[in-house]
Amino acid sequence: MNRIDRSQLEAMLMDIDVPDEAIRPYLQLDPLESAPYEPTVVANPARVVYAATEAAMALNSLNGVARWRRQQRYARKIGHWNGLKVVAEGDSWFQYPFLLDDVIDHLFDRWAIYCVSAAGDLLRDMARQEEVTVAVLAEKPDVLLLSGGGNDVLGGGALQKYLLPFDPAVDAAGHVGPAFDGILRGTVDIYADLIEATMRAGAKRVVCHSYDHVIPNGGRWLGRPMAALGITDPAFQRQIIRVLIDRFHEALAGMAERFGGRVTVADCRGRVPDTGWYDELHPTSQGFVGPARVILAAVEGMSETTVFAIPEMPMAERALPAGEPDAAATLLDAEEEALVAEIGRRQALFEVDPSVGGTLALELPVALPETVQLPFRDLGHAVVTRLERELHTLMCTEAGQGDREALQQALGLPQAGLVGALTAALMGLGCPAFVAPLVATVIVKRGVAPAWDETCRIWSLRLGAMPEVAPADG
Repeated sequence: MNRIDRSQLEAMLMDIDVPDEAIRPYLQLDPLESAPYEPTVVANPARVVYAATEAAMALNSLNGVARWRRQQRYARKIGHWNGLKVVAEGDSWFQYPFLLDDVIDHLFDRWAIYCVSAAGDLLRDMARQEEVTVAVLAEKPDVLLLSGGGNDVLGGGALQKYLLPFDPAVDAAGHVGPAFDGILRGTVDIYADLIEATMRAGAKRVVCHSYDHVIPNGGRWLGRPMAALGITDPAFQRQIIRVLIDRFHEALAGMAERFGGRVTVADCRGRVPDTGWYDELHPTSQGFVGPARVILAAVEGMSETTVFAIPEMPMAERALPAGEPDAAATLLDAEEEALVAEIGRRQALFEVDPSVGGTLALELPVALPETVQLPFRDLGHAVVTRLERELHTLMCTEAGQGDREALQQALGLPQAGLVGALTAALMGLGCPAFVAPLVATVIVKRGVAPAWDETCRIWSLRLGAMPEVAPADG
């Protein structure tokens, strides 16, 4: 993948029509500056070139840029908006800059959301800064969304303050010391004070949420602090975290009752699958879909089973494009270079966040500016060439004899069906489902003959390989 310079990155950041997903591959998490629920994002030096004189001026406020971009999109949207108006204040579940699609990202298209959230905010920060009360006064929202308490309860080394050293004779709940009661009570009291302040400013309804049962994985926020107390068994660590999250939810629900139905708690427990965690505290982009659906249902007064506005992303085990000819036909209608650039973009995202690999996304994004597409094209071409060579080996040489018959039969299918068959073959070669349909589409567009031996000759000529056509009896 081509590197870009600082000016190119800044141009992308300042253009709100460039989606965050296009910027994501050029950024990375700063492991030294990031804290619990406070991810700090910086430019990726492997993909962004800085001149020597720029080193001291490196982009160090990308978290703020992410918030600015979101507010600019709101400003453009609100002038002609007749739907639900929302103000959102919270932590990194509402504002995870660039690297993940957080709750607000998933809800942004459905509502007009003015977001003042900031990764790392404690509840007392939200209350002291009064930014949310000013936003409520100015925007007069129908609903206020709040996300908070995670930093207060789990951040800042809090675990070692209230968890007790491991005792094999004591259950998970018994390892939560009395200090937790004070931290929890103080957190919920600040939450109530914040809600009261926003209601005085004009908030009509408030929806807040609990967190899901996060998973310790040996990291510095959960796993290591617990290990330092002698709590090393992963299953037992999860039991303790479950106790903490459940008690937080119960306290939040009790607090909400004080407001006579004007405050709703969206119960996000059990909404993120075990494979849907990005780190010890945050779901992946796909993992955030579950909590977003719960919050959507709470805001709009629907049961979760009727909420289809944020559909689950189709996963690899779902029917491939051979069973979805309309989607495959749309891909076939796209320009080849646009497909190649999108392949490069998706491959770059996969390298940043491997969890997206199982997502079978058949829709193309809104056309990206040429300056955004260019850096991804070389990577896209490299991916297509590599996989086309592997398909050639599978289908046209003795090495692929065992899998050849199904592909030979697929050559007689309509183009949309052939895209599906090649997608399945590519996934069998280890290509992520996130990328495979687009690569299959490019290969079909470049030419696949109904006769398998002719297809092998086409591929051999295109790839510069010596034709090695297998015997006709397979």
